[in-house]
Amino acid sequence: MKKDIVLLGGLLLDRYFYIDRWPARGQDGFLEREESFVGGCSINMAATIHNLGGQAYIATCIGSDQTGRDILAHLDRHGLSRRLVQTVADTTGSCIVFSEPEGERTFLTHKGAECVFTPALAEKLLLAAPAWAGVTGYYLLGDNPGDIMYCLEELHRKGTRFLFDPSPLVSDIPPEILTRMVAISDILTPNGSELAPFGGEEGLLALTGAGKTVILTRGAQGGSVYTPDGAFDYASAPCTVVDTTGAGDSFSGALLYAMTEGWPMEKAIALAARCAAKTCEVNGPHGFWTLEEGLS
Repeated sequence: MKKDIVLLGGLLLDRYFYIDRWPARGQDGFLEREESFVGGCSINMAATIHNLGGQAYIATCIGSDQTGRDILAHLDRHGLSRRLVQTVADTTGSCIVFSEPEGERTFLTHKGAECVFTPALAEKLLLAAPAWAGVTGYYLLGDNPGDIMYCLEELHRKGTRFLFDPSPLVSDIPPEILTRMVAISDILTPNGSELAPFGGEEGLLALTGAGKTVILTRGAQGGSVYTPDGAFDYASAPCTVVDTTGAGDSFSGALLYAMTEGWPMEKAIALAARCAAKTCEVNGPHGFWTLEEGLS
């Protein structure tokens, strides 16, 4: 059985600024230190899938600048495929991350090449025809989401199944694009702050009647899974939080891996929660560990 996974989301430079506290608006504060990491939802998911022994292909455009070249070197260094990564004559996007002592973080993104979607990339995606694809809401915020949706709908007709992570900016996705994305999605993974565009929790859960699985994530409080056959709650896995960046992406990546392996949903969710916890224990948006380490 084909087990390829494609991940549609940006590759960015994450610039971390560590703060001891937020100053009052208009007042002063201090940065304790700063670091830079390769980031973006797609690579955070890909790293987890790689750690679990799976194969994922990041599908995105990246800039032809030095940052883009450094990111490609990062992929090569860690054995992540760049088969569906296309370099374009643009600058690579970046994200400023303000990280607080307890691990919470705030993002401000400067858009770049990850918002470009080319006919060449669409052609590669259609030829790949993966078993599963992970799509983040951020990916539908570019200049041509209609072109992206046309490609995804073609993949859907070819048999690709979709996990859709709406993202905190889901309200900024054009309603018609969001409706089309939900229509082809098999699994949706919103958190409690992302429900409004779906008509609230009741509207979202109604999707189970159309055969979809909805996973309502609540971070450290675990979450709830609603399937056409029933519902269950799950607990988060224990961890010592260093940085929560990428935890949701790791959850989604592990879930995609489990789906390609044919795992039952409860077992898949347990794996996803453990991988999210493992990511919280590392500094930066993703880490590299073995399957045994990830589940210990």
